[in-house]
Amino acid sequence: MPLPFIAIAVPVIHSSGGWIASTSAAGYIAGTHTATWIGSFILGNSSLLSSLGLISGAGIFAAGAGTGLLAGAASSTGVLLTQVGLGGVASYFGIAPVVTFLGLTPIGWIVAGTGATVAGSLGYFMTGRKMKEINEARVEGGLPPITVRELLAEIKGFDNDAKIEVLAKLQQEGFDIHISWDRRFATIEGTTYPIRRLLYRVKKDGSEDLALKTRIGRNKKVLLVKLADLGGDISAAPT
Repeated sequence: MPLPFIAIAVPVIHSSGGWIASTSAAGYIAGTHTATWIGSFILGNSSLLSSLGLISGAGIFAAGAGTGLLAGAASSTGVLLTQVGLGGVASYFGIAPVVTFLGLTPIGWIVAGTGATVAGSLGYFMTGRKMKEINEARVEGGLPPITVRELLAEIKGFDNDAKIEVLAKLQQEGFDIHISWDRRFATIEGTTYPIRRLLYRVKKDGSEDLALKTRIGRNKKVLLVKLADLGGDISAAPT
């Protein structure tokens, strides 16, 4: 059975510094210019990575916005994450439009977790030829070559750190959330979950939640973070 055609975006060094994702067919992909190689890779391949369950809405936000933005989000917007969600924070910082997210945006934001799960793993799509292209670009940018296994570890590590930042923010806002000392588990309202299997979802109706990806590939909501949007304007967030 032939593999489906997936145009894997390859991060390359940008003339102004940093990395930007590119494909042979489309060239540079708008909105994927970041300071880190992994951030650019995630933004350039966000649809595929989300469908494989390898990246969450939190991870994509972190890739597009950079780290540490949530720490100042409340003071900058004057409202809580539970009021505006990651979508509202992204809109405030100008990295996403103030609308309900219905698909890909110029920065590669997606409705995480709503699409069908693609069978297999990233390694299914990363052919030897594609990995050679990726590693040639990495070496040109001063980075060592990477294997598929190492790439998976980088993606999961980046996403895990992003979700921990979101969980810590929600804990500060009063949710019953506790993160284990080794940063591997989160206890939410008395039930413990592996953080690597948690998703932060931005749904079509504007609501946002934490969900658990079960072992059979389904997503089970474990915590409602934000109610459905009434209008989408950050200034109209409920108090």
